[in-house]
Amino acid sequence: MTLTAEPRLADIEAALDGFLEALAPLHDRLGPMMVQLPRDFGIEELPRLESLLCRWPAEIPCAVEVRHSEFFHKGTAEIALNRLLISHGVDRVMLDVRPLFSTPPAARPGLATAHREKPRRPLHVLSTADRPLVRFIGHLDPAINERYFDAWISRLALWIKQGKTPYLMVHTPDNRQAPELARFLHARLAEACSLPSLADFPGEAQTALF
Repeated sequence: MTLTAEPRLADIEAALDGFLEALAPLHDRLGPMMVQLPRDFGIEELPRLESLLCRWPAEIPCAVEVRHSEFFHKGTAEIALNRLLISHGVDRVMLDVRPLFSTPPAARPGLATAHREKPRRPLHVLSTADRPLVRFIGHLDPAINERYFDAWISRLALWIKQGKTPYLMVHTPDNRQAPELARFLHARLAEACSLPSLADFPGEAQTALF
């Protein structure tokens, strides 16, 4: 956030180089690094994003999350963004907030804060590179999450079949239920394609970094 959102990608070259240098020992262990842009970062600032991507090392996967509404209307801004990402082999983060916003915030205690914090944007499903990244913002109701995840199963399985490596980032309103939801979604996806069982990872411990 201090590199991408707060300074709006302006004059961050030295800080970015230092950050990337610090990651050097982890290059072969990293998933996509997410560049999250401010909600009002629009088309006029895309040259800054292009400068960042030109500086970004190819060996570190990258995914960009935009939130400005103009990138969700399939017009000039979105076309320019998608072309930029494709040309640099960078994925566009797909933010799926449909489960969260499927009910009014008053429907369940704990939803109001998440409704205020998460941007309500339409879901545009597209893979602009080889590591599609989905941010699935779940609801407190498991049945709602399952209903909205159904369509993702076939899409994720297709990407895997195509040789891509999709990533699924799971959230819940306060993130307390996120691990449980992630296990459930993994089990649903495993039914549709060949995935290692979570039982193969004792304690679901993080792989050693060093």
